Amino acid sequence: MIQTENRTAVIREKIENIYKYLHRHKEYINRLNVFPVPDGDTGLNMTLTIQGALANMHNYEKESISTGEYLKNFSEQMLLNSRGCSGVILSLYCQGISQVIENNDFSKDNIFKAIENGYKNAYEGTENPKEGTMLTLMREFKEKYGEMMEEDDDPSSIMKKCIPYLKEVLNKTPDMLPVLKQAGVVDSGGAGFLIILQGINRELNFNELVPRSLPVSIILNINKATKKYLNGKFANFNKNSIAALLANIDIDKLHNLRLHNIIEDVKRFINNLQSNGNKLLNKKAIINDLEGMKNSWNPEIKLKYCTEFILETDKISSKEQIKEIIGEYGDSLIILNSGDKYKVHIHTDKPESVFKDASKYGELIFTKVDDMKKQHRNLISNDTIDYEREKGVFCIVSGKGFAEILKKLGADDVFCYGKNKPSVERIVKELNRLRTKNIIVAADDKDILMALKYAASLSKSNVHIVEADNVIALIGMMMNISKELDITTTLESIMNRLDDIRFCTIARAVRDTTTEDGKKVNKNDFFTIYNGKIIHSDKNIDMLITNTIKKLIKEESLVSIYKGVPAKNEKNLIPKLKKSFPDLEFEEYYGGQYQYHYYITFE
Repeated sequence: MIQTENRTAVIREKIENIYKYLHRHKEYINRLNVFPVPDGDTGLNMTLTIQGALANMHNYEKESISTGEYLKNFSEQMLLNSRGCSGVILSLYCQGISQVIENNDFSKDNIFKAIENGYKNAYEGTENPKEGTMLTLMREFKEKYGEMMEEDDDPSSIMKKCIPYLKEVLNKTPDMLPVLKQAGVVDSGGAGFLIILQGINRELNFNELVPRSLPVSIILNINKATKKYLNGKFANFNKNSIAALLANIDIDKLHNLRLHNIIEDVKRFINNLQSNGNKLLNKKAIINDLEGMKNSWNPEIKLKYCTEFILETDKISSKEQIKEIIGEYGDSLIILNSGDKYKVHIHTDKPESVFKDASKYGELIFTKVDDMKKQHRNLISNDTIDYEREKGVFCIVSGKGFAEILKKLGADDVFCYGKNKPSVERIVKELNRLRTKNIIVAADDKDILMALKYAASLSKSNVHIVEADNVIALIGMMMNISKELDITTTLESIMNRLDDIRFCTIARAVRDTTTEDGKKVNKNDFFTIYNGKIIHSDKNIDMLITNTIKKLIKEESLVSIYKGVPAKNEKNLIPKLKKSFPDLEFEEYYGGQYQYHYYITFE
């Protein structure tokens, strides 16, 4: 009998090969990141997302599971380990695919349904989806696959034929997003997605990642026929067509693990019957296995889903109203409320109907559906931990210096993630570690927002996200926050004052580019970003900063300089600026950020 470890080891090996192929192209993907934020980590985030999932799959590899189930568990681990927008979008796409192919049906039609669901899941899970991104490649892959399947029955062959077309689509992404055209590059996320498809194609060509499998309906028919044969008479064994089929079936092409093992036992039974006529060997045990397998496809169980969503609404004022709207769809209803947001959990046969009715009253900012048979954890609960604080403020930042500054300004806790953006799983751990019932949380990078929102839905706390996109906004938040107010009022106060502090950033160009007004920025030049646009560039950083302050200073009297890692040892800037601007007051701090040489604020 084929061992489960061997089967899962083959799947893992194929995924590892795809990961290695992506990793070899990581720096190419990183270099495609565009201005004005030259963080260059799209390739890194995608590889770390897959790497994290691989590292957490060992427990599942010991279980007796099919290829489809393995991939479903793998996609769940991808989500938990996803980093940055690119990692989250890729994980959502894989999650959507795995929701369909969990049935272990790898026919061309079911693969198309999976690709279609993958795109839908990624698109609906992305805030402000744009053309010219990874989502465009995902949609075009779905469309081209659907077109090609009319003339080809082999899913791997169809995928191979789609790749040249997707390369053309990728080359057109600069025409869809002005910022790409301005930088003269294609979309980095789209490039990463295409490289993953190429890696999958390589594996399918060398050795199929998932061999072609039979649909559930055919598997059940084999099950039924086998049981009928075993319950029958064996006098005319040689004339029995079912027996002949079972004796000669190639079990290596039967990829439902449970049926594979049963048919192996049946073949041994038939061989034994032919050799010595022993009809009783394992017969009863095999029939019991067949009956158990049949019952495992009970539609009443299969259609029961653990459904979750977060509803943001100004039309509902109580949990009882939520119950009236969706209560009839199922049971195990749990509702958590904070301000105008309701976190809801329900077991139902009709998750889409639940979402449709709830969305009539506001915006669904998070949705999730799990097959309860496959759930390994409770993703939502009603105060299952002992809280030590009623409320708190939590910040997520890159620089160690900024972490210390925010703590001094009153943040209850700060997570410093350094160079690599945190995964969903890490953010969940940090949130639960706080043991705080209501948490106001903000991150210093908009690329963390998607991971943060998913983590918030998994946290045992009521998490209120401040949608900041820079560390100066976090400083402004802490300077204006009042912990004496209730959560809702505090949150409103923060959002109204989030952009109070004007600032700019100083970075160094990683490639030649052109600004919106047509000015060229050469590779290795320093440049200033203000309100998301490049406003100055110069080979001399001191001259650049001087000209930047002249341009941006208004009635402010205080200019604060926050040094990043690239400028950590610079000691002469402030004396020079004081000479150039004797009427201004200057303060210098170490921020420890990696992306920018300096943050400069005006107050």
